[in-house]
Amino acid sequence: MKRVILIAEREFSPQAMRMLARVGRVIPFGSRSVFFKNLPRAHVVVAGLEVNFTKAVLDRAPRLELVASRTTQLRHIDRAETARRGIAVVHIKGDSPVLRQIPSTAEETFALVLALVRNIPWAMRSLEAGRWERRRYGGHELAGKTFGVIGFGRLGSYVARYARAFGMRVIAYDPYVSASAMARGGARRAGLNALLRAADVVSVHCVYSDRTAGMLGARHFRLMKPTAVFINTARGEIADESALLAALKAKRIAGAAVDTLAGETPDGAHVKTHPLVDYARTHENMIIVPHLGGATREATEKSMLHIAELTVQWCRRHPL
Repeated sequence: MKRVILIAEREFSPQAMRMLARVGRVIPFGSRSVFFKNLPRAHVVVAGLEVNFTKAVLDRAPRLELVASRTTQLRHIDRAETARRGIAVVHIKGDSPVLRQIPSTAEETFALVLALVRNIPWAMRSLEAGRWERRRYGGHELAGKTFGVIGFGRLGSYVARYARAFGMRVIAYDPYVSASAMARGGARRAGLNALLRAADVVSVHCVYSDRTAGMLGARHFRLMKPTAVFINTARGEIADESALLAALKAKRIAGAAVDTLAGETPDGAHVKTHPLVDYARTHENMIIVPHLGGATREATEKSMLHIAELTVQWCRRHPL
C-alpha cells in the first residue's frame, strides 16, 4: 500500500512532486472542494499558506500522519491538535541552509523602503488620474541617512548590506548578536531605544516568538523621529498595530510599510475590516502588501523542493 500525499497548494513544483512520488501517490490540490474531498484518505499533506489546518479541518483527515509545511512559522496549523493526535509536523527551520539562499524578503524590504520614501504608489495613482505632480511626490533621498535594523540575523544582515549600498549608516539592535559580529556585517550595535531615536528608517527582522510579540508599542513609536518611516516584513504581531496606527494619525512618524498583518488568514479575509488597511485606503503614507516577502518564484521553488526532500526523508524513516 502506498501513502497518499495530498498537495495543499494550487500550484506546486513539478520537480518537487516527482520527488514526493518516490514515497507515495501524489494528488494535486485541484481546487478547495477537490482538496477537501481527497483529505480523508491522505496520509501526508504538503502545505503552504492556502489552507488553515484548524481542528475542524484536521478532523476530516483520520489517516493523517504528517503535515509538511514549506513555511518557517506554523500559525496556520493547530499544533495542539496535531500533538494530541500524534500527527508529525515538519517545516523549514529558521537556521535551515536553504534559507541562506533566499534573499527575497530582504529585497522586498528595500522595495518597500524605496516605494515609501519616493511616494511611488501615490505618484502612480496621480498619473493614472491624468495629473503630473513632480513636486508633490518627489520624496527623499536615502544616502547619508541612518537605517535601523531590529533583528540582525539572516535577513537583517542582508538588509544592512543593501542599506550600505545606498550610502546609509546602519545601526542594529539584537541582544543575541555581538557588536563584533554586527561590525563584520557593516552595522554598529545599538540599544533599542537609541536605535529608534537615531534611525531615519526602522526595519523589523526579528523572529516572532513569545518574547518578541508586541515588543514595539506606543512608547517606541514616540521615540522615533517625526520624519522616520517604519517597515515590518517580519510579523504583524511584533508591533502593536493600534499603536502604529495612532503614531501615523498623530504624525509622530512619517510613514509605514508592512508585508504582514496580525491575525493573518490564508484567504485574506482579515484585510476586510483591518484598521491599518482602512487607513491606507485614504492616506498617502501607508503601504500594505499581501505577505509577498517569500513569494518570489525563486523562493517558492526552493522552498517546495526543500519541503519535498524533508517529506521524503520522514516517509523513509517511518514506513507505512
